[in-house]
Amino acid sequence: MPAVSERLSQFTISKLALLVDDVGSERCVIVAPALDISEGRVNRILSVSGGLTFVAISPQRASALLLPLMSRETNGMLSPVNVTRQYVSVEAREGVSTGISAADRAVTLRVLGARVPQPRALVKPGHIFPVETREGGSLVKAAIPETALDIVTLSGFSDAALFMDLLDHKGEMLSCEAARLAAQELQAPLFSISEIIQHRLSGEALVSRSAEASLPTREAGELRAIVYRSVIHNVEHIALVKGTISPEQTTLVRVQTEHTVSDVFGGHHPPSRQQLQHSLRCIGERGGGVLLYLRRSHAPESVRDPAPPASDGSPAAAMREYGVGAQILRDLGATQIELLSSTQKTLLGLSNFGISVKGQIPMPDFTSPTEPAL
Repeated sequence: MPAVSERLSQFTISKLALLVDDVGSERCVIVAPALDISEGRVNRILSVSGGLTFVAISPQRASALLLPLMSRETNGMLSPVNVTRQYVSVEAREGVSTGISAADRAVTLRVLGARVPQPRALVKPGHIFPVETREGGSLVKAAIPETALDIVTLSGFSDAALFMDLLDHKGEMLSCEAARLAAQELQAPLFSISEIIQHRLSGEALVSRSAEASLPTREAGELRAIVYRSVIHNVEHIALVKGTISPEQTTLVRVQTEHTVSDVFGGHHPPSRQQLQHSLRCIGERGGGVLLYLRRSHAPESVRDPAPPASDGSPAAAMREYGVGAQILRDLGATQIELLSSTQKTLLGLSNFGISVKGQIPMPDFTSPTEPAL
């Protein structure tokens, strides 16, 4: 198969590609730039797809188009409808009739993908479904919308990517093997999420070292505290490092996202303060390791509801979503790791970032406080 760069060049001409999710599900979608899309290309996509018409757009474009997120009321709080959050569906204000035909969809798609966004050219609701993406694309969240948008923008188009699920004659998701055959029939390049991640990692950096200092700790003794600034989110993450880290040796690693209230004041939901302390003890007893503390780039927890907003708050889920964490570990030289975590789920996508998991150590059961009473 040609290199990713060659296939991206092919995509600039064909303006059609197939994308397979080889990180989570085996979902396969057809991808096209919304910019200047023709009625004929939309009709061709509809003839092989059968799914809903989604458009992955960047946060900047969503803001420029004044698109509100689609949400529902749950116990007095707003919660997303789907794991992949959608904006309210849209239609072009002019040049459409029912909005369902290939010609009508093409008109709306061209409005969504225009080089200069025109919010007044759209009405809501409609037949096209814009989808939220995380800034930083597949390096921050390894998912279909982010990767589809990466393919389109890496090829020089605007930050709006049409994607539709590929279904077989029974209405089931197309298998990976069937997707390869479909790509050949369409004469369109085939990509996977892991390939786009690896392609971007080879030429892009998400973090940079901004400061370093010695940090004496009660739990692990003397540590190196290394601060990394995220190029994308303009937040700072910290790596607490003990001993010498080498790519040839296995490094004990704990990846933990911030939960400010619990981390500072204690508590057991989540038991993040106890987890931090135990992790440092383990690293101290081992004589080396890394505790990677990731700042959140979105919605910090509140005092009322300190539970993490992620799917399960596990280090595996955090690493899958935060490519920045993997890049920090790579910069430190911790490419072979033993993960400190009680989550026994498959560690999705770590190999795509050049991280090899050699083992896993469970965290203890935090059923009672470990700190002395005041």
